[in-house]
Amino acid sequence: MYDKLVSIIVPVYNAEQYLKRCINSLLNQKYKNIEVILINDGSNDNSGKTCDEFALQYKNVKVIHQKNAGPSFTRNRGIDVAKGEYIQFVDSDDYIEPDMTQKMVDSLSKNVELVICGYKSTFLVGGNNVFRNNRCPIEGKYKFSEFMSHFSELFRNTLINPLWNKLYITNLIRKNNVRFKENIKIGEDLLFNLEYFKACDNVIVIDESLYNYLIISNNSLTNSFNKEYFRNQQMLFEILREFLSNNNNYIGKNKELIEMCYAESIVSCLEHIFHENSNLTSILKKEQINNIVKDKSVRKNISYFKDGNIQKRCIGLFINYNSINGVYYYFKGKNFLRKKVRPVFKLFKIIN
Repeated sequence: MYDKLVSIIVPVYNAEQYLKRCINSLLNQKYKNIEVILINDGSNDNSGKTCDEFALQYKNVKVIHQKNAGPSFTRNRGIDVAKGEYIQFVDSDDYIEPDMTQKMVDSLSKNVELVICGYKSTFLVGGNNVFRNNRCPIEGKYKFSEFMSHFSELFRNTLINPLWNKLYITNLIRKNNVRFKENIKIGEDLLFNLEYFKACDNVIVIDESLYNYLIISNNSLTNSFNKEYFRNQQMLFEILREFLSNNNNYIGKNKELIEMCYAESIVSCLEHIFHENSNLTSILKKEQINNIVKDKSVRKNISYFKDGNIQKRCIGLFINYNSINGVYYYFKGKNFLRKKVRPVFKLFKIIN
């Protein structure tokens, strides 16, 4: 029953508040043949000490301490040292259901290279918890060509990008040299998965939420201002389109949903210019807005802004009419409401 060893790779960085819950959820799995690989990526809190304490108590817990190198380097190192036939990735502030590994392994039958499941999200925003259940819109075993016909549905439901809702075959990763790109800070998980998909013949999708994903509003990469955010999103969607085209699936529903997601990403890029940690002057903000609004890919996508919330439709109109000031004052006003008139801003968010 437990003949296949599963390596669970956990990058750890300043996660002392949630780390014990995470590790305990791994050690309490119904599936017992696991090794837990904790990689302390230069934490400056008590995370490293916590990792060592678990390693002293449990033989199947291994700890690696390293200088801070980022999640991509850390996960690559985990892949290099993993002894398991299968690999799971878990983030150090999250936790998994007691039967997650068991159900994933049971599903990974002969001639299946990947298992995907749903997950539950908990948003910690201003002291309040908001919960969302991200269940898979499909389920069952799919040949890769069939799976690709549903690709955009899974992508739109944020089930393609994550690492932690999947079970991988270690030898397939190594044989095909699937690695995390260490120079990419946002979207490296998507790029890893796209490379892994290329090696798959069959995929299993489980319509159960087995992973618990914690989103802390002040602790994500997108909560740090990144002046290259738009360029990063452009690169990711170009690779995504190429991947679908190479598999003859950048057509019909797949194309429509991917382009709708792209339009939403453009709205996020424009809003990111007004990030609270941005050091851009008003002139530089307008320059960045101008670069986005007049970008050929963005303008080619303009029709996909018509479907969605009020914000998306408004931004689409501003882009269509090359209204740099429209975009600028829209997000400037939104930030004012966020900071100064919170009840109105909450209403604004509900409308959007």
